[in-house]
Amino acid sequence: MDRSLFDLNPNPVLIYDKDSLKILEANGAFWERYGFPKDELNSLTLYDLRPKDVYGELDTAIESRKDNESNHTQVARHHTRDGDLMHVMVSSHPYKNGYKNARMAFIHDVTERVEAEEKATQAFDELNHHVNHSPLAMIKWDADFRIIEWSERAKEITGYPRSLVLGHSPEVFDFYEDDMEVVERNMDYLMSGKGDKTHFEVKMYHHDGHLVDLSIHTSVMRNESGDLISVLTFIEDVTNEKQAEIRYQRLFENANDGIFIMDGDEFIECNSQVVNIFGLDTKEQILGKSPVDFSPELQPDGQKSVTKARRKIKKALEGTPQVFEWQHQTLDGKPVDVEVSLNRLQLVEDVCVQAIVRDLTEQKKAQEKLRKSEELFRKLFLKAPGAMVMIDTKNRVQKVNKSFEELFGYTEQELLNKDIDEIIVGKEDDQIVPRMPDKGFEKDKFYTDIIRYSKQGEKLNLLLGAIPVYLDDNPIAGFGIYVDITEQKKYQEQLQQSVKEKQVLLEEIHHRVKNNLAIISGMLQLQSFEAENEEIRNALNDGQLRIQSIGIVHELLYQSENFIDISFEEYISKLIDTIKNTLPFNHQHIDVEVDTGDVLLDINQAIPSAILINELVTNAYKHAFDDNQPGTIEILLAKSDKEISIIVRDNGKGLPDGFTVADHASIGMNLIETLTNQLEGELYYTSDGGTEFKVVFENKKQTGSGSLLLAEKNKKS
Repeated sequence: MDRSLFDLNPNPVLIYDKDSLKILEANGAFWERYGFPKDELNSLTLYDLRPKDVYGELDTAIESRKDNESNHTQVARHHTRDGDLMHVMVSSHPYKNGYKNARMAFIHDVTERVEAEEKATQAFDELNHHVNHSPLAMIKWDADFRIIEWSERAKEITGYPRSLVLGHSPEVFDFYEDDMEVVERNMDYLMSGKGDKTHFEVKMYHHDGHLVDLSIHTSVMRNESGDLISVLTFIEDVTNEKQAEIRYQRLFENANDGIFIMDGDEFIECNSQVVNIFGLDTKEQILGKSPVDFSPELQPDGQKSVTKARRKIKKALEGTPQVFEWQHQTLDGKPVDVEVSLNRLQLVEDVCVQAIVRDLTEQKKAQEKLRKSEELFRKLFLKAPGAMVMIDTKNRVQKVNKSFEELFGYTEQELLNKDIDEIIVGKEDDQIVPRMPDKGFEKDKFYTDIIRYSKQGEKLNLLLGAIPVYLDDNPIAGFGIYVDITEQKKYQEQLQQSVKEKQVLLEEIHHRVKNNLAIISGMLQLQSFEAENEEIRNALNDGQLRIQSIGIVHELLYQSENFIDISFEEYISKLIDTIKNTLPFNHQHIDVEVDTGDVLLDINQAIPSAILINELVTNAYKHAFDDNQPGTIEILLAKSDKEISIIVRDNGKGLPDGFTVADHASIGMNLIETLTNQLEGELYYTSDGGTEFKVVFENKKQTGSGSLLLAEKNKKS
């Protein structure tokens, strides 16, 4: 029986020595399948049938096989004499027919089966790899919608480990608000047999508590009866996409420009700004219509709106972006100027046009305002009566007006891009005038008298006004305005000469008045020496003092450069010396204290004030003290913004009881009252441990020769 199985078997069969592994016999199928010649039988061993890299497998199989083992089966790799590899299943058992220690081995070629199994294993491994590394989570449910498979990606997306979800239905998850109803509705749809696939989106809470957006794709497997066998679900985390979509939607809706999407020339979506631009209430009034529905028949360039719109849309769809100005029209017929940008937009399988519309109404108004402003500036600049030049930051001429050309004799072409100072400034001119962009131009403006020269070399006396123009604190240009003041300079020189002559004349007049008053004073003094009557002599001395007080004022005037403000400190000092030298010797023991407080008076108030002080001080000398009685006289001048006060007080015996100015009709008191009225002031007097007279009058500059002279001096300066 063994020989029959050996000889007639269609599969290779061989007999080998189990110790030496030498092949003792082989059937015809062996020689045919392995390709060895029969004359090599005596030299073949089992090692010759195996690739060298699997010799170890053969050794292991032999070592592990027991001697009394009746049957041993293994899968191994063999190769033919030509090196072709094959997978075989070898089954051996002891064989003693004529041999002491032999085994018969039956060899079955299982290459196709092994390769099929390897492919299946590889396919499974690949599928398993894709499932575990896919961005999609895979969940397998049984017919009752209970989880039987849970991929690693499912754990990553939801945060739920496999151990918490296996055997559970979708209720194990925490869905957002009413999204569990969405899940149940899709489950009912699949279980009812109405469909085999669904796709929906829900929100659910991650196992750690944060919210995730999920896109769910589900398909089912059914048996021949249509009953569910299993359900396969793929889940995609679309949280980032949803957030991006929300951000885009916010940008879309809150954009300052109008944005709409067109399918061909039909509006299919737009934001609220488009509604505002078209002057509508809702975007439903726009969707389904075309740009032509909101445009006049003709565009400002004369083209038909429908023709121009279709041409622009066609080019955009072909991939060429279009940017152009367009005029829309609101429902009430009001034109709206806009700038339109068209771009091709791929939306899944559809190709659309995205349009961005910018309202140019305010920009157009600003442009028109700017155009008018530029035209106004141009006319003002070119037609201004003053000579004007515009220079750049390097002091080079950019533009001059007609008046400049007429004043200097240069044409604009002769001056363009040349340094203005190198053309009209004299070589020996040492005047320092700021140049662009020198520090002198940091101020908003600069005015000065200058001398410049015309093209013919004529010397021009000019008033220059320099005005810099800054942008973001950086100079960008400057304007020079020249006013010809040659005639004014001539007149000013004549006026200065006239003022100088008048000043000399006025000084001479004051000098002559002072000298004449000195002559009169001397004559009165001589006359007093000859008078035998005491009263007459005293009257002559009083008159002499009054004339001398006036003379002192005129002396100060002609000695001073300022004929307007007279310092009374110097006047009173000279007046006291004069009084002391004029009055009798028995009055020389009286001290005089003076505080003028830097009071300055013009000539119209100075002369009456001087005579007034003279009368008050003289009265104090003559009447306040008995013969040789020591005492003190105080002379005080004070001023405020509105008033000037003259105070003369003494510490003498005081006024008689019942004294009044009105009842005391002496020449001195009458003169004091008259001078007070001339100053438009008020006279006050008190007698308490002495006598005090106070005259208060308004602090003002009166018109008169002194004021006129001041005006002339100011013109000179």
